Amino acid sequence: MSSTKNLTPGLEADMAGNPCPPMLLRWLGTLPNDLLTVLQTLANDGAGAWLVGGCVRDAWLGDPSSDIDVCTTCPPDRMLTLFGEKAIPTGVDYGTVTVKGEGRHYEVTTLRTESMYRDGRRPEHVQWGSSLREDLSRRDFTFNSMAVDVARQLLYDPFQGAIDLRHRTVRAVGDARLRCEEDALRILRAYRFLRRDGGALWRMEPSLASAVSEHGLRLTLVAIERRWMEMRKILEGDRPGEILGRMQEQGVLRHVFEDMTVFNEALFKLLDENELNDLLLHQRLALLTIEHPTKGVVHQLQRLRTSRELQRKTAVFHEQLGHLPTDVASEMRVFHHVMRKDAGAHLSIQKAMHNRAVNVHTGLKVGGHEIDALLRLWQDLKDGEGHRACLVDGHWIMARTGDIEGVRLGRLKQWLHRIQIEESINEPAAMEAVLSRLPYEHGAHEDWPQPVFP
Repeated sequence: MSSTKNLTPGLEADMAGNPCPPMLLRWLGTLPNDLLTVLQTLANDGAGAWLVGGCVRDAWLGDPSSDIDVCTTCPPDRMLTLFGEKAIPTGVDYGTVTVKGEGRHYEVTTLRTESMYRDGRRPEHVQWGSSLREDLSRRDFTFNSMAVDVARQLLYDPFQGAIDLRHRTVRAVGDARLRCEEDALRILRAYRFLRRDGGALWRMEPSLASAVSEHGLRLTLVAIERRWMEMRKILEGDRPGEILGRMQEQGVLRHVFEDMTVFNEALFKLLDENELNDLLLHQRLALLTIEHPTKGVVHQLQRLRTSRELQRKTAVFHEQLGHLPTDVASEMRVFHHVMRKDAGAHLSIQKAMHNRAVNVHTGLKVGGHEIDALLRLWQDLKDGEGHRACLVDGHWIMARTGDIEGVRLGRLKQWLHRIQIEESINEPAAMEAVLSRLPYEHGAHEDWPQPVFP
């Protein structure tokens, strides 16, 4: 199967569609063959099947979409039979079957009718339906309530999502308050969709803006993992600061970062600085929380059920942001060695914070000339010097020191490693002279220097 023109149409939708506009036709021409096979299998069984939601929205905008979702009149039990070993019962209670394609998976969900979401998270019960219009009416925003019949090349847009896309507006389907009551996670999704391009924030339709502010407390009914999933998408997106500012202004942000009820607005502006737009997630989190103690930041990330790796990386970078190296070449070499890929972000953040009303958790104050000097020194180092392992090992040290062992041996190696970095030593033979000048036979090893920053 190589073209959508070869598809046999499935069951017709229960509403009128319009011919797909050119941008959607171009997208249909790029659909992978394994997806067309899924659609054809459903159609051959007499079911209706439509591409729906985010993939249609992104195609209309000309954006790539990594996920393609299908809705169908085919019940989940029948799909498990139709697709056999390619079918994974990922959410059959809610009508979703994942179908394995060629190197990708497709979520296929049966049209549904639902009761009220009394707990703000999930419907009390689900019944399979046959109405595409009713299914689309349950969705969150108008531009996510569009569907495409691939075989007939028809667009179904009962709530005028395409108009809202043109007007850069986030609008709820139907009653905005009811949508937020049904599933409070839609509150965070509404904010996430405010940043869809390189221009100004999209507009949140007034009744939706009122609803998200009114029902912010209902976010506490949503599993913390789901809240973090949406917040992570916001933080990893382009220029998240203005969105976070809106969330704080409307009383929503505190229901995600529950340990940190108020953030300094200057931090939101810093997150949107052009020179900081390439910051990674742990770097953005460290900057956002820079006025709080590192221990408190870790506790908040634990409450959000983030990964241990993210907690570790954020904590380390957060603590490092509270310190600066001196403008001495040897110390800058250690800084560059320890910070690795975080070094540029560290210095860029320090420069951006200069003359901003930000209270760093360590009390650090940075002068403009100071950070400029550090940046120049780091630029001279970064292309030629980086992270390097110690040139000598424990056997080398023991052969030259005799009886030193255990913890003292390990700390002596760290001391040698620091000097290697400070003096930019590249040959193991040069370490003989370094060892000869160290008073390692005396003194407390706890006081010996290490290759660390700060």
